[in-house]
Amino acid sequence: MAAAPTESSRDRLLAAAVEVFVEQGYEGARVQDIARAAGLTTGAIYANFRGKSELLFEAIGVRAGAEMDQLLTEARRRDVRELLELLGDRLVRPHEGVPLLIDAVAAARRDDELAGTLRDRLDARERVIIELVERAKADGSIDPTLDTQAFARFCLTLAMGALVMRTLDAPPPDGDAWHQLISRLLDAVSREEQ
Repeated sequence: MAAAPTESSRDRLLAAAVEVFVEQGYEGARVQDIARAAGLTTGAIYANFRGKSELLFEAIGVRAGAEMDQLLTEARRRDVRELLELLGDRLVRPHEGVPLLIDAVAAARRDDELAGTLRDRLDARERVIIELVERAKADGSIDPTLDTQAFARFCLTLAMGALVMRTLDAPPPDGDAWHQLISRLLDAVSREEQ
């Protein structure tokens, strides 16, 4: 019986995947190239992942994981309004590394499996936003008559647009001006004083 792959081989594969996907793009990257960059065999990839699309999303997750953990830690100490402002502010904050998600979106047009995986990931993110909006409605910081689904989709669309702008190396707007805009947008959807 073969030994189970070690966590270190998985970590090596993910690090190699990020490197290869950034260098060659999703469609240009071959499983063999990723295995070679990790110093492993293609069998190690298939022992850890179903295929290249799962490996891509795990690699994206690794890059975003630390930031998400920090954000969730901060969320426990903030009310929903402050959290939404923080999320809005982070949309234009420079990030290290090339965003792999844009490459995944482009490749998904020609890869049904990847498209399905991408939709699932985006649906999961949208559900998190829906939960935040529902919390904000419950605590009175967002008007309860606001359509939750529409607002969540707006937020997700804004985040994807910000990702495109970062990918193109577009200079971010002034941080204070951006914060004021986010704050005013949240004011516009907040419960009106009676």
